[in-house]
Amino acid sequence: MFDDFNSSSSLLTDSHLYRFYRLVPSGEKETRIRNGKPVEVSLNQKEYYSEKDVADFDLEEYSKLLPDMNGNVTIINNYFIRFWGPAFHKKNGGIIAYTFIILRSYCWDKDYTWISLSTLEEQLTVSRPTLKQYLDVLEQEGFIIRFWRELKDSKKNEQSSILIKVRRAIPYLTKTKLDKLSDNMKREHDRFIRKVQKESHLEFEQAYHYTTVLEEFRKKSIEVYKPEVKSPDSTEHKEKLYEQMLQELNYEQIINWRMILQRIKARFRESVFETWFKHTLGEERNGNWTVYCKSNFERDRIDSKYRNIIQEAIEELALPFESLKITLYKSH
Repeated sequence: MFDDFNSSSSLLTDSHLYRFYRLVPSGEKETRIRNGKPVEVSLNQKEYYSEKDVADFDLEEYSKLLPDMNGNVTIINNYFIRFWGPAFHKKNGGIIAYTFIILRSYCWDKDYTWISLSTLEEQLTVSRPTLKQYLDVLEQEGFIIRFWRELKDSKKNEQSSILIKVRRAIPYLTKTKLDKLSDNMKREHDRFIRKVQKESHLEFEQAYHYTTVLEEFRKKSIEVYKPEVKSPDSTEHKEKLYEQMLQELNYEQIINWRMILQRIKARFRESVFETWFKHTLGEERNGNWTVYCKSNFERDRIDSKYRNIIQEAIEELALPFESLKITLYKSH
């Protein structure tokens, strides 16, 4: 069964050393111990195939194919697919890269899209706050820039539609970003670049922050509307401060604080956690943590009763820790 490896449809250089199989549910189960508890686990069986059958199997025979008409195909450089994901974020870079690909698919004949955030949420199967974090990363890296549109006679606080301009050309990683990749990804990147350099002479860009571009663009604004500031004691004002501060934190800070809150939540009743921790935010700089609270009462309570709980959660997650400060939301 395993000798048919000399066909013209060879998949391996040393095909005589290998064989091919698929893992398929066997219908059998066995009991295993996980976390000290017995759990029923479904068992797979190996089903082997000849190299020729594997090579000849064609998925495209079994369905009607979409025609590659103009506008139905999104072309993304392999460089972006392989390397920009890890450069965006160590854990979620892949889905951030896929967010960009989705946006590009709506820009086949132009450099912008009016796609709604609701549509993006459904296509990426993520929540609105998570989607906004992904878009923030893409904007910070210069892959998109967002504008909002409203009617000229509308009120300034009315909901607006969003225009997203999407970059067409894929930039090479800067030296700074390349240094953040794993050793394995760096070697893969070197191999990729060597192939490209046979036809062109490339040099890495210097580290560049696209926030500088955005700040320069702000100088072109023709009008600025500052919303009315609510009373510092109003619930609405505190909720807005929370949202504003959340937007200021970067993706990694938000994820780290959520992991810390999960640790804290496991130690208390739901009502206790909701009362004291639900609307807190935390950020870390060089191991120095600042926890933000919405009221003096909440701040004093956490400082007197739960300071050690927060520190223990940080240390359990092996996050940097030097000091802990508990204060109020920043005023804007």
